[in-house]
This record gives sequence, structure tokens and C-alpha cells, in this order.
Amino acid sequence: MADAELMDRRKNPFFHRGVAQHFLARRGGRVVGRIAAIENPAHNEFHGDRLGFFGWFDVEPDPEAAGALVHAARAWTTARGLVGVRGPVSYSTNDTCGVLVEGYEHRPTLMMPWNRPDYDALLVGAGLRKTKDLVSYWLPTGEPLPERVRRLSKRALDRAGLTVRTIDMKRWEDEVRVLERVYDQCWDRNWGFVPMSHDEFHFTAKNLKMVVDPSIFLIAERAGEAVGVCGPLPDLNEALVGLDGRLFPFGLVRLLARRKKIRNIRYLIMGIVPAVRGKGVDAALLAASYDHVGTRYAGAEAGWILEDNERMRSDLENMGGTVTKRYRIYDSDDVRAH
Repeated sequence: MADAELMDRRKNPFFHRGVAQHFLARRGGRVVGRIAAIENPAHNEFHGDRLGFFGWFDVEPDPEAAGALVHAARAWTTARGLVGVRGPVSYSTNDTCGVLVEGYEHRPTLMMPWNRPDYDALLVGAGLRKTKDLVSYWLPTGEPLPERVRRLSKRALDRAGLTVRTIDMKRWEDEVRVLERVYDQCWDRNWGFVPMSHDEFHFTAKNLKMVVDPSIFLIAERAGEAVGVCGPLPDLNEALVGLDGRLFPFGLVRLLARRKKIRNIRYLIMGIVPAVRGKGVDAALLAASYDHVGTRYAGAEAGWILEDNERMRSDLENMGGTVTKRYRIYDSDDVRAH
């Protein structure tokens, strides 16, 4: 979705409760950086916190400007009674998170951050420290799964009483409500999780609808009730090459024409509700996805994933996945231990 729409207080439902102040750094009258200072009541209520955030961080290779931007964000959050800052999250962990610190040899994928290699040093120099790394895996989805893996996956799904179906785009609004229920159950104990409001979830879904390939977006059900989702999206970044960031007046037509030539995907959302986790069900749903994805797409980036999410990381590695990128989120020193 366009950054301008995300930043628009009239359009983005985050601003129904959340508050942000955007700052620019200027040197000699020229803009050299930006940052947003953020208060996210949904996060603080869910986690029992008084934590401030920063996001939309972008700066020239200028340590003084980077420090001034972080200082401005911290001053704003402190004035609102918040303790410390965490980021970059733009505006919450449901949006773009972190800065890239490893994997520059790989091209950027859909809705993932991309920045110069000096950003880590700039943020550390501004008085921040690592609090959590997020990783992305590369999966060769165009290669067939070993028959043994396929057989074990089917057995796990059968044992759990699960069936797998593709999303029904003709019932889009109903399907979004289904995904909303599953999302809240799957991720509620994850580090940094922020529950989306109904309006936020539907805002995000509306912006992603044109990207969804219904032949590969899977929903797992038990007794007719959705209990899991495996939602890869075609990597639209491939189709954006050469458009110079302009969709109008003719860029959108060219973008839509190029969609059929996209060869890779990004696993945006994967999860199973707690009641049916374990015994290989998570990996089995991912394996089921291969049967749909591999007929058209050559590879997939799965991310982001918390560095200490051992279960998910193990499942991906057992499927042949390798870590190709690492992203970092930072805290100021005065953030309380969680």
C-alpha cells in the first residue's frame, strides 16, 4: 500500500487511537532525514506498558542527523509520559518493522524494509541497543517435496482432523472476517504482538486484496471452523521494477500486466491456533502450500520471524529453508525489561 495512505490520519484506522508526530532533519535548508515518534495505546494496554515507539526512520549517512532525529522522538514520547522508545516500527508491529542488517546481496521483497548497511551503526550511535532480531528464510518452492515429507504432512493433517482449502475471493468480506478471528488467536502471545482493531484489519485487507493470488492462499479448517492460515502473496516488487515509483497514469496498467510474470512469493502470514498446534500440523500446512505454490512460483521468502521462534524456524529449516536476511529492532536504554 502507498506510504502516503498509511500516513494519512483520515484513512489509516491506526489513528483512531494511536498518535504520531513526524519530524524532519534539515541541514542548510535541505532535508537529510525523517522519523516518526509514536504512541500506540493498543500495544501499551495489551502488554501493560508505557512504551513509546519510533518509525519511518530514514536518514543520510550523517550520525549527527540520526542522533538528532532519535532525540526528537524520545523527547516527544517522554513528554507524553512514555518510558523509552522502541523501533523502527511504522506504526506498529503489524506494519513494516526493523532495519535490514544482513542480506544485502538479496533483493528486497514485498512490504519488507530495505536500507543502507550503515543504519545499524547510526542507530547504535544514537544511543539505542538491539532488543530483537527478525529473520527471513528463503524456500525453494519450485522444487518438489520429498515423498516422505508429503506423506508425513498428510498424516499430520488427517490426525488433527484438518482439511485445507483456498481462499474464496467471491466471498471476500466473509473470508476477511475468518482471517481476522484466526489472526488474533495465532499471534496473541508473540513478542511485540499488537491486536488489530476491526477497522485496522479490514484496512490492511483492502489494500492487499489486489495482490492476493487465490490459488495459493490457504485456510485450514476443522469441523468447518477455520483454525489456521498460510497466506503467501506474489512478490509485487518484481513487477514494480522499471516503473520509477509511478503508478499513474500508465504504471498501474503495466503493473497488472506484469503480475502473471512474477516468479516468487512472500509468506506474509502463517499460523495455527493453539488448540491444534504441535504434532507436525504447522509444518504440514506449509507443506500443503507447496502443492499449490510450486506449480507456478519458483521460490518464496518467509518472514519476518522472531529470532527465538524455535518451532517455526525448525519447521522452515526442515523444509529446506535457509536464513537470507536479518532485521533489527532497537530499544533505548531506559526501556523496562519485559
